Amino acid sequence: MNGQESICTSRPVFHRYKDLSRARLNVELQVHTSWTDGQATALEILQTAKERGLAALAFTEHVREDTTWFPRFREEVLSAARGFDDISVYVGCETKAMDEDGRLDVSQDVLDRCDIVLGVVHRFPDGRGGYLDFKQLSYEETADLEFRLSMGMVKNAPIDVLAHPGGMSLRRHGRFPEARFRDMMTATLERQIAIEINSSYLVDMPAFLALCEEVNPFVSIGSDAHRLSELGHCRDQLLELGAGQS
Repeated sequence: MNGQESICTSRPVFHRYKDLSRARLNVELQVHTSWTDGQATALEILQTAKERGLAALAFTEHVREDTTWFPRFREEVLSAARGFDDISVYVGCETKAMDEDGRLDVSQDVLDRCDIVLGVVHRFPDGRGGYLDFKQLSYEETADLEFRLSMGMVKNAPIDVLAHPGGMSLRRHGRFPEARFRDMMTATLERQIAIEINSSYLVDMPAFLALCEEVNPFVSIGSDAHRLSELGHCRDQLLELGAGQS
């Protein structure tokens, strides 16, 4: 998944939660641009990131298996990044689970061009080429399906980060089982991939951080920023809660 012409000399390095410092929190590792559903260009995002003192930025655009524009997106980001030597810039993707075995909705060509790959649950496949209707699912069904799809990615998929864990349940029902969060953290730690602290989806950040303190997984910091105003929000919220004091 290494990029072929990255501004950075390496891919992002993820740290375990208890090893976070203020400097290691000073990153934004989930950003979307106007190439998909974001509201700003890569250059505008970089300019704002510099104003907010961010040290690292990952552009993680939504992709599908039939995405063809990724090379042009990558080149645009890297071209813009040449004027921001004080920010580590990574180009990656956000791709969704397609089954419980960890199959992803992304091509190998895109994976080969990525510095960072976020695996997410966005939809629940019905096994027949379509998707289940969220409105027809209870909280328990939603949480169970999301957990199984997430664990498939954690165990088998070529991802660096399990992003917005529990996100579909949190958005639709305002909660996700603590035991399932703990199990996902443990599984990501066993495989040495990161689980995302995502300020856009988490409804109870302190409770999630308490689990991070208990399990001590590798973590990724992401605001799921789609607007300039959201850049650095996760960093700021974590600092307000006293994280990064090691």
